[in-house]
Amino acid sequence: MTKKRLADKIEQMKVFGLEIRKASKVETSRVTAWSYTGGRQILASRSKPMLLSTVYRCVDLISDSVAVLPLKTYELDKDGFKKEAKNHPAYYILDMEPNEDMTRYVFFKTIMASVLLTGNGYAYIERDKDLNVTQLIYIPSGQVSIVWIQDKKGIMRKRYQVVGFKELVEPRDMFHVLNFSYDGIIGVSTLEHARQTIDISTSTEEHAAGFFKSGASVAGILTVEGARLDSKQKDQIYQTWEERTNPMNGHPNGIAILEGNMKYQPISISPKDSQFIESRMFNVVDMCRFFSVSPVKVFDLSKSSYSTVEATQLQYLTDTVLAVITKIEQEINRKIFLPSERGRIIAEFDTSAILRTDKAAQASFYKEMSYIAGITPNETRRELGYSRLEGGDNAFVQSNMQTLSNAVVQRVEENPVINEKR
Repeated sequence: MTKKRLADKIEQMKVFGLEIRKASKVETSRVTAWSYTGGRQILASRSKPMLLSTVYRCVDLISDSVAVLPLKTYELDKDGFKKEAKNHPAYYILDMEPNEDMTRYVFFKTIMASVLLTGNGYAYIERDKDLNVTQLIYIPSGQVSIVWIQDKKGIMRKRYQVVGFKELVEPRDMFHVLNFSYDGIIGVSTLEHARQTIDISTSTEEHAAGFFKSGASVAGILTVEGARLDSKQKDQIYQTWEERTNPMNGHPNGIAILEGNMKYQPISISPKDSQFIESRMFNVVDMCRFFSVSPVKVFDLSKSSYSTVEATQLQYLTDTVLAVITKIEQEINRKIFLPSERGRIIAEFDTSAILRTDKAAQASFYKEMSYIAGITPNETRRELGYSRLEGGDNAFVQSNMQTLSNAVVQRVEENPVINEKR
């Protein structure tokens, strides 16, 4: 074991003067995305909001935007230039297979869905004897709670209590992504802030379902003039009316025959009078505000144009996706890598993958980079999946571009008079 490895291990074992106990393989094997009993996890309080198409689309969109991005591990030299550290133990884990049950895409999509719906996303960091990460095991937020313990010096320290783990988990062994937070310790679900809007949206959808389920009919009062009915007669009228007007009984547009002394008076207002359609459209916009997603991204194109769609994509990447990937990158860089590697080994999402489906934008990007010697032809071909080109490892610049110092020298050489005046 190298001196750096030994120093890292000693530092880990002396954290806050407490003995470090790791979760056993048996304990971590029981923590899966669907619980170790084999039963499918019930969404419970999240199930109803996720039935709303706007909430589902926002969660699906943001989690997908993170999951599709490659996550590369880089090594920085003394001048800050970076190259892929493919031999680093964390390279394959972060970019391909965080754990034996999930690919990178599934892992980060699951984490982000948990962050948006519950406020927190957790993954236990499993390490080998040299403290290198071996797995990132996703843990449902409902199985994790934060507790505070007092160390030998009387200082309160944060720990994670995981259902099924015998011992508390150190913060450095828990990958924890927070949503919006008031204290920086625990995240708050977006749904919690949007609860009132969700309740209104749910009520609107339930009303719509009930309205059309009843054959688009309205509630009302059936009166019988000049007669007083007993309970048996009322029940008989209820039953007959239900049989003739309920679409579930095979009468989607049922007709009921009224006796001469009967009158029907509707008491419900129509969807038009209650601005039913308008309220549903407003619910979409209001939910999008909570998730920082433009209505255009949830396919509400009622007030959009081509230029709006194009601007919306850039705004979404800047205002929504960038903030999410930044918090994930920082959590990885401060916990996954060893203390001796900090500042030298980093992990970053490759955002150029976003351009993969936009060939025009992709071509423009590589062309502009090649003009300033920012990328060689072979580097471009490698990113596009093409074979190496002979002589393509040289960087090029346009012939009409030069440095300021060369421009001054050339100007003096062309005009000797300038040199004489100097």
